[in-house]
Amino acid sequence: MMNRLMKKSAGYCGLVLGFTMIATGAQATVITSESNAYALGVDLSVEVNTVAVAQASLTLPSMLQQTAPGAYDMSNTAISVDASVGATFAGLQDADVFASTGVFNGQITSDVDGGNGSRMTTGYSEVNGLGSNVFDTTFPLDLSALLSVNSTTLNSYSEVSGDWGSFTAVGSSIIEDLSIFFLGSQVDLLSEGITADVLAGATPNFQLIDFNGIAGLDLILNEQNSTCSMSGFCSMEVNALRFAFEGVSLLDAGIDGLINGELIIGHSYAEMTSMPTAPVNAPAALGMLLMATAISVMRARR
Repeated sequence: MMNRLMKKSAGYCGLVLGFTMIATGAQATVITSESNAYALGVDLSVEVNTVAVAQASLTLPSMLQQTAPGAYDMSNTAISVDASVGATFAGLQDADVFASTGVFNGQITSDVDGGNGSRMTTGYSEVNGLGSNVFDTTFPLDLSALLSVNSTTLNSYSEVSGDWGSFTAVGSSIIEDLSIFFLGSQVDLLSEGITADVLAGATPNFQLIDFNGIAGLDLILNEQNSTCSMSGFCSMEVNALRFAFEGVSLLDAGIDGLINGELIIGHSYAEMTSMPTAPVNAPAALGMLLMATAISVMRARR
C-alpha cells in the first residue's frame, strides 16, 4: 500500500513538473537605462594667433545623470544672478567669455528596477528668464556682446519607453519669447525663417548655417538625435537651442581672435537597453509534458 502511494505521488510530481516547464517558457526581459539633463551647457574657447587664451566650460544646474536598474526620480535647480567666465586679452582688453542669468532646472526619471515588462526613462530641462551673453567686452572698450540670447521660458524633453523589440522614442522642445542680438542689434528671426511653429517645436532639427550672415556660426533649434535601430536599444537626445561656433571672428568685438565651441540651452537625454531571456521552446515543453504524463500513468498502474 505504501509503495502504491509513493508511486502515485511520483506520478503527480511528474505532472506538476511538466506543467511547470511550460509555465517558465514565457519570454522575460531585463532592462537597463540611463538619462541626463542640464538647462545650460557652455563649452567655448577663444584663440589668438592659434593659441587658446581663454575658456568657458560649465553646466547649469550641475548635470543630472543616473543609470538603472534602480528606479530614480531626481531634480535640481540653479538660480543664476551672474554666472560668468572672464578673461583679460593682450593685457589690455577685459571681457566675459560667457555670462548668463536665469532659473535653470533639470529632472530625470526611470522606473527600471531590473524586472520584466515595459518601462520608461525620461530627461527634462527648463530655463526661466534666460539672459545669456557670449563674449561681452567690458574694459577699456565697452562694446555690446558678440551674441546675446534671451527667452522667458525654454524647455526640452526626452523619453524612451517600451520593451524588447518595441521601444519608442519621443522628443520635444518649446521656446517662448526668443530674442537674439548680435553686437547689440536684434536679429529679425522671421527673416531667418524662425516662425512661431519652429519655436513651438513643430520642426525637429531646424538648422541655420552661418546664422545672420556670420561665418562659422550655426544655429540649431529643437535638435533631436535618436538611435533605435536595434531591438534591444533605443535613445533620444534633445537640445532645444544650440549655437555651434567654428572659427567665429571676434574682430567686431574688439579682439583679433576666434571663438570655437558650443552653447546649448535646454538639454535632455534618455536611453534604455533590454535583453530577452532564453524561452523554453513550446513544442519541446509540450513533449516534456506528454513524457511526464506517460511516466505518471505507468507508475500509477503499477
